[in-house]
Amino acid sequence: MRNFLSKLAAFMQGRYGHDKLNTFIWILAGVLYLVNLFVRSPILAIVVILVGALAIFRSLSTNITKRMYENNRFIGVYNAVTGFFKRQYMKLRDFKTHRYVVCPYCKAQLRLKKRTGKQNIHCPRCNKDFKKTILL
Repeated sequence: MRNFLSKLAAFMQGRYGHDKLNTFIWILAGVLYLVNLFVRSPILAIVVILVGALAIFRSLSTNITKRMYENNRFIGVYNAVTGFFKRQYMKLRDFKTHRYVVCPYCKAQLRLKKRTGKQNIHCPRCNKDFKKTILL
């Protein structure tokens, strides 16, 4: 077994390997496969095979800089999407005690204690002051 692992490690030397984008591609292939179990479409089966082949190609690629560029772009989109859903969750979780306001200058999300009426707000990100009326 150790001989196999050492040969595998030698084979992967200089290759890109696994990253967050590959994880997403494998999960996508798995979801498409599960959908295809119920739909039984030959076109979807080919798509599943192509998506899996793409993940294998990315893992075995020797063009490391291009794969890193692809992964960094994916991480930017991934963080934007997950950040949006985290903020929505926090808004629901803190509904009874806090309000969230967007700074008109730098578009930062600010978390304020729940007080109704006009408030003078200082943005810690851009150091500007603005007034905001909070109704609920």
